[in-house]
Amino acid sequence: MAEIDENRLVTYLLNNRAFFAPVVERAVALLDPGKRGNLVDIGTGAGGGLVALARAAGPGARVLGVDREPMVLEMALRHAEEEGVRERVSTRAADLLEVLDEAADAGGTFDAIWAGDVIWPGNVADPAATVVRMADALRPGGVIGLFNTNYYQSMFLPGHSRLERLLRTASELNWGLPDEGPEHYERYPHWALAAGLEDVRVHVLPRVGFPVGDDPTVRPYLEGVVWPELLAAAEARGTDAGMSGKDLARARELLAPGSPTRILDEPGHHVVQPTLLVTARRPDSAGGSEG
Repeated sequence: MAEIDENRLVTYLLNNRAFFAPVVERAVALLDPGKRGNLVDIGTGAGGGLVALARAAGPGARVLGVDREPMVLEMALRHAEEEGVRERVSTRAADLLEVLDEAADAGGTFDAIWAGDVIWPGNVADPAATVVRMADALRPGGVIGLFNTNYYQSMFLPGHSRLERLLRTASELNWGLPDEGPEHYERYPHWALAAGLEDVRVHVLPRVGFPVGDDPTVRPYLEGVVWPELLAAAEARGTDAGMSGKDLARARELLAPGSPTRILDEPGHHVVQPTLLVTARRPDSAGGSEG
């Protein structure tokens, strides 16, 4: 399993938050948060979802941000302050399962649960069972949003599809992620249905970065998040992913800082990331899902 030091984590969180802010706003709106007073963002990270929820829900709502890392919760609160919604949010350093189980034991207390890039095997041992616990933490009629930036279906290297597939595979191996099976994040709808939720919907919300020079978030995202991750994965697990020495050299030519053939400097370079959102609702009658 790959590891990230604290400085790299902060860079990742800030650049990731800035790049995805527009699509997170659109995704949160699909939960109809203006009708919901008690919301929670589990695995809040740097607070992109937390702020989007607070802004969309309005001044009468309260949004709780939950994360295991106090450091990132401080980042989330600073972001809420900067965005003018600090009075609507609170945070709690805790395991997301602990918070969900407390709400479930109380009969369901949340009107909406947002989970962005958090329900996957890297964070929870059993994603399907976690969605059941999310369902039980909702009030009847409450909703969940399972959001994923869909990294492994993205176009980062247009015109280099074969190399991109190899780099994605190396990345999955480096992070210890399943490339198929019942724990893969693409099974969000399966887990929601198995949890007894209703009105399950799949939404694809593309994040397009083009032209690179016109969007100030694209270059920091690629240089601070994507390229370092893909190059590190290629170095660590490229051979296991089927990369040849020539493939690895080509990846360095396209991605490494200072390379004269760096792909990011090509006119016409673009990014397409088809982010995935699954929304679902707990039945209005109590006892809709069972843990």
